[in-house]
Amino acid sequence: MCSGKYAARRGASPAAVRPDAAPLWRTDIGGKLSAPVIADGKLFVAGIDAHAVHALDAVSGKTVWSFTTGGRVDSPPTIHRGRVLFGSRDGWVYCLQASDGQLVWRFRAAPGARRMVAHEQVESAWPVPGSVLVQHGLCWFAAGRSSYLDGGIHLYGLDAASGKLLHHTVVRSPPVDVHGPKRRFTNVAA
Repeated sequence: MCSGKYAARRGASPAAVRPDAAPLWRTDIGGKLSAPVIADGKLFVAGIDAHAVHALDAVSGKTVWSFTTGGRVDSPPTIHRGRVLFGSRDGWVYCLQASDGQLVWRFRAAPGARRMVAHEQVESAWPVPGSVLVQHGLCWFAAGRSSYLDGGIHLYGLDAASGKLLHHTVVRSPPVDVHGPKRRFTNVAA
């Protein structure tokens, strides 16, 4: 359990739910969706397999804007100072205006333009999975599949306002000798 000054997220509320509670609206965006994020009167959600992020009016459920990327967006976007930040499995990180969905900046986290097919979708060999973390004006994320593949996992820190690269490192695991002596495992009964 987290405590102290870093416990910024909570999973409970002291508010009581009325017994006659009912949905205010329903909207069919279609497809598999991420968890929603609500900020500034809008609900933001990723249409995972549709390669899109949608903004809906939180009161009416009507679509305010949609933005399509070149790959799956597998996690909810991060909202920071009126902007929407998220990674895509196309190897890019996007920053949009929360008000109208206009592109503010995008950053290619993939070190190259190599594509592959995964889960019946075309995507980068260095996808940007998960949510983008924003802390103290910096956005942090990773690109890659494994520290053993394709040169490793690229870790980035960008200025959240401008998208300017401030930090970059690559995590690589040592090569594994698949032709070397095989290890024997012994089944030990407890």
